[in-house]
Amino acid sequence: MAAILAVPIVALASTTDAIAQTGGMTATLPLLGSSLTVQVKLDASGNLSQVNLDPVGGYAALQLNAHAVTFDSTAGGTQVKIKAHGSSLSIGAKAGTLDALVGPGTWSADVFGTGSPSSLTYSVGNNAGVPTVVINSVTPAAGVTATPGTPVAKTEDHGSLAAASVSFSKDGWTKKLTISVKVSDDPEHPRASLKITLTGKDRQVLTGTLAELGGTHTWDGKTCDGTALGLTYTVNPDGTVSYVSATGATATTHAFDKGFIARFGGTRAFVNVALHQNEQQTGTYTLKVKFQKFGCGKQSAPNQIVNTTVKPGADQAGTDGNHDQTQLGGLVPGSKDGNRP
Repeated sequence: MAAILAVPIVALASTTDAIAQTGGMTATLPLLGSSLTVQVKLDASGNLSQVNLDPVGGYAALQLNAHAVTFDSTAGGTQVKIKAHGSSLSIGAKAGTLDALVGPGTWSADVFGTGSPSSLTYSVGNNAGVPTVVINSVTPAAGVTATPGTPVAKTEDHGSLAAASVSFSKDGWTKKLTISVKVSDDPEHPRASLKITLTGKDRQVLTGTLAELGGTHTWDGKTCDGTALGLTYTVNPDGTVSYVSATGATATTHAFDKGFIARFGGTRAFVNVALHQNEQQTGTYTLKVKFQKFGCGKQSAPNQIVNTTVKPGADQAGTDGNHDQTQLGGLVPGSKDGNRP
């Protein structure tokens, strides 16, 4: 049986390997009755390495670090922000009114690093002051499955939100793209925001019979300093999982009734492999492989390239955290921190 290969792992600061694997993404945003193309490139560590706007217009970079780039426009009072942090990569725009964000847009990315991009088209609308978002068409790359999510529409005391989503799946890996529009009802500080967010975790989930899942599997990854790691394990005919060997570092294993944890000596990296029998689907099992590593620390910003002017001190400005001042309390669908699905 062919081995199941995990996504190659790269040394990270605070962006997951699943996000770094994409290499970035490109989106066109409806903005002020026209469109703005935002091209984002990530380096192998998931840091922002290049961000280009087309047309450049009057935009200038006022924040520029490894995980966040913010552009302000001298005309129209708009702002564009790109963030690569944790399990997400996002492109967002802020404006004074919802009408400034109404129109069609596009998105594309090499979601699983296969060399072939997936893409979609979407539309933002204004229904009597309440935003609408529709994903019009989705074109997944070969071997990738696209599943539409449930549309979200919420109105609360301080504003309203609309969101549409699609999940991309391949070989047990899943990433979710969410397009959301939020509007504030504050008459003194009116604002609207559009955000396109791709989320992905370093976790593989496969479901099938023991005959389908059984046999020898391999996993490959890297520590924070780039040292290559490898793991070989077996799914046995009796429904158990057995550790076989490790490469790159000596592995210490701890077995439990559903699988094992392999910790790589001299690192703070480990892999959790577990096989569970599905109660609702007789005769089927779920195999989960989860990678985690700690102590990578913050990395300094690379030599980022933007095709706009850069305001003095921009490379020192801002933070690479998840705070978004335009977030409307409790309105981000399925999220605890406004960033993750």
